[in-house]
Amino acid sequence: MKSFHTYVGFELLPLFVSLSIPLIFYLLYHLVLFPLFRSDIRLIPGPFLAKFTDLHRLLLVRTGSAHEHHIRLHRRYGSLVRLGPNTVSVGSPAAIPILYNIRTRYPKSAFYPVMGNVAHGKVVPTIFSTRDESVHEIMKRPIAQVYAMTNLKNYEPLVESTESLFFSKLEKMADEGKAFDLGTWLHWFATDVIMEITFGKRLGFLQREEDVDAILETIERRFWYVAATGQMPWLDKLLHKNPLVGAVSGLLSKQKVSPVLEFALERIQERRQARQDYPEKRGQERDFLSRFLDIQDSQSKIPDSWIISWCQQNVQAGSDSTAITLTSVIYHLLKNPSSLETLLTELENANLPSPIPWDIAHKLPYLDCCIKEALRMTPAIGIPLERVVPAEGIELCGRDQKVYETDADLWRPGRWIEATEDQRKEMERALFAVSSSATQLCLTCGLVYAPVDTDIFFHQFGAGSRVCLGKNISYLEMYKVIPELLTRFKFELINPEKEWSIKNGFFTYTKGVEVTIGRRENFGQH
Repeated sequence: MKSFHTYVGFELLPLFVSLSIPLIFYLLYHLVLFPLFRSDIRLIPGPFLAKFTDLHRLLLVRTGSAHEHHIRLHRRYGSLVRLGPNTVSVGSPAAIPILYNIRTRYPKSAFYPVMGNVAHGKVVPTIFSTRDESVHEIMKRPIAQVYAMTNLKNYEPLVESTESLFFSKLEKMADEGKAFDLGTWLHWFATDVIMEITFGKRLGFLQREEDVDAILETIERRFWYVAATGQMPWLDKLLHKNPLVGAVSGLLSKQKVSPVLEFALERIQERRQARQDYPEKRGQERDFLSRFLDIQDSQSKIPDSWIISWCQQNVQAGSDSTAITLTSVIYHLLKNPSSLETLLTELENANLPSPIPWDIAHKLPYLDCCIKEALRMTPAIGIPLERVVPAEGIELCGRDQKVYETDADLWRPGRWIEATEDQRKEMERALFAVSSSATQLCLTCGLVYAPVDTDIFFHQFGAGSRVCLGKNISYLEMYKVIPELLTRFKFELINPEKEWSIKNGFFTYTKGVEVTIGRRENFGQH
């Protein structure tokens, strides 16, 4: 018997060797030789391991400081940096109108579907996550006009309602001499605002002075997962999009529906019931949900899943990004007293009413400079927003423009006033504030991305046909609340020498802005 097994083993050995050799050469070619010597991007410099695997990108994102690493790479290698076997980071603002162009569309990469939710075992596309331009257009077209600034001004009373509660909470802390984390409170404020604008009802972050049902923590964890797994999107199919994993998670989880989804479903049901019970009040609601339901009534083909998706995207995209920019503005003003004094002088001379209307606030020149500078210094999104380059390729970076000069790392709102008209237009074009540094192309035949830097920039809200619909909501909040905060209250950093920290998990989450607060009495009275 033993000899028989030995005989069979010797018989199979040549077959095993003959099959293994082609496999080894195949793997050697695709994993080593092709990435190393491919003609299109082999001369683009970058980390050695980036030629062979995206694993280092995933591990880098997990550290929460990928943006800092990308900055260093661009400052070392220049405008073009190879970040993966099929990924090139382009650090030139001149590339933005080429890559994010309405007419010449470069499709989104496989990173984006990682953001998609799963319902009943199927991936549900959203306006942001879908790679299919036709699906994106179909989902966006019915609601695009709802987000126009001319319509959003109708939502000012809803913003002011949440502002009133926010200010009353701050007044209480000022009277009690409490210290607190400003970023946390601005996050609660921004989330309650977007809830009220979307559903006509706050979830209660400010009222309860806590992260209700750990919603913000859950959203942050979700974006951390997306940021890391999106570097190697096939992992998502083994994890979140895996039906088996989903079934096991569903059995083990005590909470079957996310708190945001549960809140959305309850509000939708409430609103529909109210429209049946009180039809005469229909049209009096001023929130997004009412507009979405009106659109659905006029276009019967719109499914309920779209209503839910539109509402959820408002909340998920509108709270973090706005809170980060609000925190950045206040933090940098407190770190730069001369800027704060200049802004306070402008606000005092403007003789502003309260609440401050959008039509006045967005015309204040130095306030505008401070918000732009905050977007430049701390873009809310800090990881690649990728695009795929077609098979015929693309030519980029014939020149490298240094837009913000040698003091690009410094907070200086005055740069926006000192610039000539042409310089300011160039700066604004470069303020693509997604993650301030660049545009990455991932050449599968190619892909576009943007790490965070301060001298090569990206739009906070995207560009081209995929520009964020909610950007005007964010602007509305920022231009209204910042002047009110500064004219009502005096903020002081508990430790002025201490720098804040930024953890990059898709959004650039800010930590450590500890302040004390006092009332600013009789501001503007002469």
